[in-house]
Amino acid sequence: MTKENIFKCLMLLPYIWLSTGLLVLRNSDKTMIVMMIIAIVATLIHRGLAPFKENLKNDKTLWVLLAVTGYALFAYFYHGGSSREIRALIGSSLFLICFPRELLTQRVLLGLTLLASSLCLAYTCYYNLYLNIDRRNWPINAIPFATMCATFGILTIAQLSSSASLSVKLQAVLALIFSLTAIIFTETRGIWLGFTIAAAIILLLKVKNKGINWKYATIGLTAFLSIGFMAKPQIEQRVEQTQAEVNAITSGNLNTSIGLRFQMWKLAPDMLQDNYILGLGDKHVLRFDEIYKQGFISKKLFNSQPAHYHNQYLDKLIKNGVFGLLFFLALLIVPLTQSKYVSTGRKYKIIGIVSLFAIASLTDVPFNHGQTLSMYLLLICGLINYNDKEKSL
Repeated sequence: MTKENIFKCLMLLPYIWLSTGLLVLRNSDKTMIVMMIIAIVATLIHRGLAPFKENLKNDKTLWVLLAVTGYALFAYFYHGGSSREIRALIGSSLFLICFPRELLTQRVLLGLTLLASSLCLAYTCYYNLYLNIDRRNWPINAIPFATMCATFGILTIAQLSSSASLSVKLQAVLALIFSLTAIIFTETRGIWLGFTIAAAIILLLKVKNKGINWKYATIGLTAFLSIGFMAKPQIEQRVEQTQAEVNAITSGNLNTSIGLRFQMWKLAPDMLQDNYILGLGDKHVLRFDEIYKQGFISKKLFNSQPAHYHNQYLDKLIKNGVFGLLFFLALLIVPLTQSKYVSTGRKYKIIGIVSLFAIASLTDVPFNHGQTLSMYLLLICGLINYNDKEKSL
């Protein structure tokens, strides 16, 4: 291996970890910081400050990230916050300032996606089928893990929609089968919905721009139905549970999984009171207890003592106020505005990932978890590359 290739591997280390260790280890987001530091040092030694200047000049999303990180630091010291979130924001900001975007080529990202998808499938098969462990007891929380699986699935769909190479399409199909099977085995309804809608958006963009290859579409649909048939027990179980919970809610019972979420979402106005601007931070716990004493919260919800409110938009509003919510929305919207300046393949990937996380944020808090937050930031900013509009992803 040449000196140049060694430095490339070191600079890509966070993306390699994103596709391997981040998917299987409990505290992998902490190790990610070490990978980022190594990559930053390697970049400064090998490339100097050139990537730093170019990224700050061209990437508006990076500036949004820096603003979000600054506000998060202020909020953390003002009224508390998540150390995992702060760590991911600071690490990602520093790494993405220095990272040479041209290194994340089609070849590299496709290889990492195939590797990651195979690990996602192996992880879910091991804990779900082999050990038969309930998903609540997996080393990594099933919902953020499913979000990561879905992200790689979206990358493969975007690749299928933008590539003409048969070899690339075959690799992407294999990665899609792996990631889609893993998503089903996680049994996370919110991610199932988010993945389906994000995939549909990419396919609609493909039809609008260039039409669709019905041969590959038929093959993809057949593979999708085959995976659904093999995972029929898991799907049926979640569908039946959803129907039972909906029936319970219509009968006035809000102590189901969905019902508890409804209770949390209704709390937002009462939680905020006079704290709309900056939010409550860690004091949301005290306010939660006060509302329970007033009789607005069920005993079951109170006993669960939720760390978040199963909706990223409301969670940001409650903990970080209107400013925090606006910064979060900017982190979703600005990448979409930048996607029109990159190649078609990158555009599909950016839109797909943003759509997935935006929809997942309706029922979960992917930007609170170190793993999923790092994944979003590294992929979105990494895909914004102005240097190679056709050959790169």
